[in-house]
Amino acid sequence: MSSTLLAVIWSLLSAMMFAGTFILVKMGRKTVTTLATLWLTLTVNVVLLWSWSLALHEPDFTGWWEWRYFFLAGLFAPLLGRLFQFIGMAKLGANITTPLTLTHPLITILIAILVLNEPVTAANLIGGFLVLLGSLAVGSQGASASALTAALGENSRTYLLFPLGASMAYGISVVFRKVGIDMGTDAVTASAVTTFASWSVVSLYILVRAEWASIRCDGFELRYLIGAGVLSSLGPVFFYLALQQGTLIVVAPLAATTPLFVLLATWVMFRKEELFSRMVLIGTCVTVVGVSIMTAL
Repeated sequence: MSSTLLAVIWSLLSAMMFAGTFILVKMGRKTVTTLATLWLTLTVNVVLLWSWSLALHEPDFTGWWEWRYFFLAGLFAPLLGRLFQFIGMAKLGANITTPLTLTHPLITILIAILVLNEPVTAANLIGGFLVLLGSLAVGSQGASASALTAALGENSRTYLLFPLGASMAYGISVVFRKVGIDMGTDAVTASAVTTFASWSVVSLYILVRAEWASIRCDGFELRYLIGAGVLSSLGPVFFYLALQQGTLIVVAPLAATTPLFVLLATWVMFRKEELFSRMVLIGTCVTVVGVSIMTAL
């Protein structure tokens, strides 16, 4: 099996794990706050991933300086990425924020070509562009010129900086992850360091702001959040495995197909007919064509 095909498989599995995370949070979240959801899922990530890492390897922190890239990646995403995305959703709504945030593979690809000098082929660029285009088509459900006008009519246009900032944070984070994983760290330890960085900052925020009282949920919610934490632990591991096998130009667009898997999973579980709109079908077909080009050429 070629390294490009492996990169495609791991990237799509990563997107599926994050899609499953979203579905579980949506199903189980009743009264738990966004801050509590973020902290609890990150806590599951830290415990599971570090336990996994220590089970695979003897404790060895001599190469800790090489982990700096994973720590930086964790600060950009999920931390800053999710923060800016949540603010954007609160100010502009999900229909406007989601497609703008999904442009982050463009940031990653530009950095990969201009800064990292990654090798690029026509198949990579065409396939990656089609995958990104398909993801944007699926992620822009409900977004329209009238929706954008209405959202901006009630808010300052400067609020557009938040979803664009989220896109920038996600895009830069992927680059740091690629640089770090190419130095030889295993995927599980890399994921553990990345999530620990986000968890540390969120925990510090809760401590300083004395927000511990808001970190609560009932048993029903906790079961779903633990499940979400397990899937969101597997997501970065698969993503790092993809980065070990492929270039950023291949991996970044494929890892951004999460909205497609969210919609497919939602249809399977809830049978919402509106999911099969013309735009969803077009986006799905374009994504499949893009993946086929990237793996066949």
